Amino acid sequence: MTTSKQQAYKGKILFLHGYTQNASLFYAKTSALRKKIIKLGYKCQYLNAPYVLTPSDLPTTDSLSKFGSSDQNDVTYRGWWVKLVKTNDGINMDDSIKALKRYIHQGEMIPDDEGEPLGKEDEDDAKLPIVGLVGFSQGAAFAGLVAEKFGELFDTTPLKFVILYSGFKLDTSKKSGNEQYSHFYESKSDSLRYLHVYGELDTVVAEDRSLSLYNITKDKSDLLKHPGGHFVPNSKVYIDQVVNWIQGHSMVKKEEEEEEKKVDDIDSLLEMMDTIGKA
Repeated sequence: MTTSKQQAYKGKILFLHGYTQNASLFYAKTSALRKKIIKLGYKCQYLNAPYVLTPSDLPTTDSLSKFGSSDQNDVTYRGWWVKLVKTNDGINMDDSIKALKRYIHQGEMIPDDEGEPLGKEDEDDAKLPIVGLVGFSQGAAFAGLVAEKFGELFDTTPLKFVILYSGFKLDTSKKSGNEQYSHFYESKSDSLRYLHVYGELDTVVAEDRSLSLYNITKDKSDLLKHPGGHFVPNSKVYIDQVVNWIQGHSMVKKEEEEEEKKVDDIDSLLEMMDTIGKA
């Protein structure tokens, strides 16, 4: 028996998990936030990173707990990039950019451990515009890297907002080996907004590192601190603040669009009046 679709969404928000996580783990750890966002009228889509981590890539069991992961043997650990060499911070994230592009244009998603993508999309959902990104740790760093040039990189509509939990700016200095990514941070969008969320007790991504991306996006950013560590806070007070931020930003955009429409309507009316009586 077929059932009618319960909700018509107005846009999609992509969720990008952290290092040593995957889409299923991030889905489980953000359930309260997801439910609130869905009530705002947005579809939440969780994507898997393409790089499968080997034992040599993994941190210690103690570090795994700090990353909010699990040390179960049947879990596939993933990352949005891996180091090229041990001598510097040079990384490769080409596959992540390609994977995101394939999702946007072909609807292709990397399967989860059960062999199926998390949250299959129907035809209507596939056509929804991607309005925002929510990332955690390395996923937040990846989101922050592609945010400014999202429309240009992926040949799609620009983002409206990004929410970065324990995010950081990629080191793109000459000695890092990542100079090729430095231009990604060049400001392109006047309307893009950032919400940076970090824990005061985070020992994985320290405060100064979390603020590294905020410091270059101050004119379009808001900060939200919580008293915890390296995780996405799921208490009502912090979830409500994030959801209110999304809602407030959406209302501002709607008012701006309505104001632009009024100006266009007035211009059209004046143009029409100007042509009256002309041969």
